[in-house]
Amino acid sequence: MNRKKRIVFLGASITQGKVSCNYVNILKKKTGTKSYRFINLGIAGFESFNVLKQLNKVISKKPDFVVILVGTNDVTSSLDEKLARISRKLKKIPHAPALDFYCANIQAIITRLKKETQSKIAISSLPVLGEDLESIENVRICEYNAELKRISENEKIAYLPVNELQKDYLEKEVDGKGRKYENGSKMPFRALVQHFILGKSFDEISKRNGFLLLTDGIHQNSCSAAMIANEIEKFLNSP
Repeated sequence: MNRKKRIVFLGASITQGKVSCNYVNILKKKTGTKSYRFINLGIAGFESFNVLKQLNKVISKKPDFVVILVGTNDVTSSLDEKLARISRKLKKIPHAPALDFYCANIQAIITRLKKETQSKIAISSLPVLGEDLESIENVRICEYNAELKRISENEKIAYLPVNELQKDYLEKEVDGKGRKYENGSKMPFRALVQHFILGKSFDEISKRNGFLLLTDGIHQNSCSAAMIANEIEKFLNSP
C-alpha cells in the first residue's frame, strides 16, 4: 500500500481555521484523503519567529509538502507599538517587529526545511488586511509580500499568489475601496461571539460586517479561503 503523502500547514489563526473559514478543510474536501494526510500546525497568534521555533515538530512529521502562510501578525504588530510590546512579551519574541526580522525568520524556516526534509515547499503571499487596498495596512502587506516573492524566487520554491488574487477580486468588485481594517477594534471579538455563541456562519458575519472576503478585517470567509485552497491544490499537482 502506498504511503499517504504528508502535507504540513504552517501559520497562525488563518491557517488553524478555528476563527477563520478553514482553507485546509476546504482543500481536504477537494482532494480527498486517499492520497494525502493533512497536518495542520497553525496556531492562533503565531508570528514568523514562533513558526521558526516550531520546526523540530514539523521535521519530525517527515512531510512531503510544507505550505507556509504566516506574517499577518508580524504586520499588525509592526503597525501598533502597544500590540508589538504585548506580542514580544506573550510570544517571547526577541526583536521588535520589522521587515528585515520577518525576512530573516522566513529565510531560516526555508533553509532548515530544505536541509532537514525532502519536502516540496510553498509560501503564500499574505492575504489582504481590510479591503481598502490603498490603506496603510495593505501597503505594508504588499511590502512584506514583495519580500516573500523575492525569497521564493531565490530559493526556487513555490509562491502562491493569494494576495494578488484577492486584490484582483476587490478591484473588480469595489474598485479596491472596500471596508478598511480597524486597528484596535472589537470586531474580531464580536465575530467570535457571533460564531461560537450565536451560531452564525463566517459568511454571515462577513456580510453583516460589510466585507467581501474577510469576516472581521483579518480572517477569511469561504470565498477567500477557497482562493487559498485552490492555489495549494495547484501546488500539490505541479510537476
